[in-house]
Amino acid sequence: MARCRALLQLGATAAALWGYSVLPLSMVTAAPTPECCALLAQAFPGDVSPRGTDVWTFENEDFWSATEIRNPSCVFLPDSTEKVAQAVGLFVANECRFSIKGGGHSAIPQAANIDDGVLMPMKLLNTTEVDLEAGSIRAGMGLLMRDIYQALDPHNLTAMIGRYEKVGMGLTVGAGISYFFNREGFAVDNVLNYEVVLANGSVVNANQTSHPDLFRALKGGNNNFGVVTHATLRTVETEGAVYGGVVYYPESSIPQVTDQIYDYHTRQAVEDTLTHVLPQYGYNGTSNESIAFCPVIYNRAVDELPEIMRGWVDTPYTQSTLKKRPYADLAFELHDGFPDRQVQEQRVFTVYADADLYRDVWAAYHSWLQQWQHIPGLYGLHVVMPITQNSLVASYSKSSNVLGLNDNLTNNQTLGVLYFGLTMDSMDDTAEILPAHAEFVQSMIDLAKSRNLWHPYIMLTYSGWDQPAIASYGPENVAFLYEVQAAYDPTHVFQRLVPGGQKLPEPGSW
Repeated sequence: MARCRALLQLGATAAALWGYSVLPLSMVTAAPTPECCALLAQAFPGDVSPRGTDVWTFENEDFWSATEIRNPSCVFLPDSTEKVAQAVGLFVANECRFSIKGGGHSAIPQAANIDDGVLMPMKLLNTTEVDLEAGSIRAGMGLLMRDIYQALDPHNLTAMIGRYEKVGMGLTVGAGISYFFNREGFAVDNVLNYEVVLANGSVVNANQTSHPDLFRALKGGNNNFGVVTHATLRTVETEGAVYGGVVYYPESSIPQVTDQIYDYHTRQAVEDTLTHVLPQYGYNGTSNESIAFCPVIYNRAVDELPEIMRGWVDTPYTQSTLKKRPYADLAFELHDGFPDRQVQEQRVFTVYADADLYRDVWAAYHSWLQQWQHIPGLYGLHVVMPITQNSLVASYSKSSNVLGLNDNLTNNQTLGVLYFGLTMDSMDDTAEILPAHAEFVQSMIDLAKSRNLWHPYIMLTYSGWDQPAIASYGPENVAFLYEVQAAYDPTHVFQRLVPGGQKLPEPGSW
C-alpha cells in the first residue's frame, strides 16, 4: 500500500480532490487498475465493489446488449455530484481508466463499460425536481425515461426525451427523438442546463449564458468533455393523456405500410406536428417471418386517430393496442418485448425521403437477413424515422447544436434516418455476421448515393461502433469541438481515460 499512499498524495488527499487541478502529464505516474480501485475504495468506503462481488456482477451484466458486458476491475457507485467530482480528480491524478454508465442502452462495446478499468454507473443520481413556474425538470443522469414520465404525468407535463421506458439519459448528449419531435425538435435542443464535472474535478453549469461553448458542444458531443451529472429539461403541457399504442401488420400488408411511412414523412408529420410514428419492420430468423409493427401516437387526449393518420388503421393489421393513456404507460408498452442482455448491433445512415428507396432498402435487407437464418436467435429490425423541416426549425430556434443539420432548415425536404439492427443469442456468432452486416449497410449507402439521396448525417445514438458519427457533423462543427476540448479538457482526459463510446475523430481523419 506504500505505492497507493504515494499515488494518493500525488493528488493531495481524498478530501482535497474536490479542488484538484490537473497535473502536467510528465508529472503523472500511471497506476495499475487494481491500485486505482484501492485508492477509490480508500476515498469512498462502501461505494466501491471489487470484481466478483454481487454488486459488480449485477452492474457488469445490467445492459441492453451483451456487447457491453465487459470485465471492469471494480464498480464505483457515486450518489452525488460531489463524489463524481472527487473521483474524477482521483482518476486524473493517477491516470485511471473509467467508463460512465447511464441507462446502458448502447450496443457499442465499452460505450458504458470497460475492461480493466472502473465502471461508474450513475444510477444513484436519480432525483427529479419539477419546476412548474420555470417549465422544467432537473433530472439525474442515472434516470431512465420511465422515471421522467412518471414524475411529469401527474402535472400534465412531458419532456422531449426517449420513447422507451428503459432508455437512459445519454440521448441528452447525443440527439434524441421524442414523441413531440415533429413540434419541438431534438432532445438536445430542449436541454436548458447541463451540470458537468470537468477533467480538473470542478463542477460547472453549462447553459445559454454560462459556459455557452460547452453547452453547445454537449448537444451532440457525447462523453467527450466531462461527466454530466444532471440535466435540466424543458417541459411542455399535455392534455393529461396521449392517444397511442402499437399497430402490428402481417407481411402481406408491408407494401401498404411502406406507402404509409413515406406519407408520414412527407405529409402527416409536416402538416400536423402532433403526429408521431416509429415505423419498424421486423424479421424473425427462426420462423422466417416478417411483420411491420409501428408505434402510432397522436399527442392529444383524443379517443381515436385524426383523419390525417387514418391510413395506419385502414391498412389491414393483426393487432392494435391504440388507446388513450398516460405517457408513462405508453413508454412501458413500447419497451415490452425488447429483452436485455442479448447480442445487439446497430447501424444507421440518413437520406432524403424517397418512397422507392425506402421500398428497395427494406426488400434488400429482408433478402440479406434470410441468408442468416442459421444464426440462433437472429432478429433483424429496420426503422425509418423522419427529420422534418418543422423539427429542425424547432430545434435551431431554441439553441445551437453541433449536429450539422442547420443547412437543411431552408430546403423543405424531409430527411429519413434509416436504422438497421441485429439481435442474436451468442457473441460466438458475431465474427461471422457483423462484418457482413457492415458491408450490407455500406451497400445501401452506396445505393442512396447512386440516386443522389444520401445525406452525411449519422445519428450518434443509433450508430455502429466504427461509424464516424461526430465527423459527420461537418468540418466546422468538428473544429469547434476541438476548440471546446482545448478549453475544458486540454490533456484529453475524456479521450484517453474514457475510451468508450463515440469519440472526437482523430485530426486528419475527417
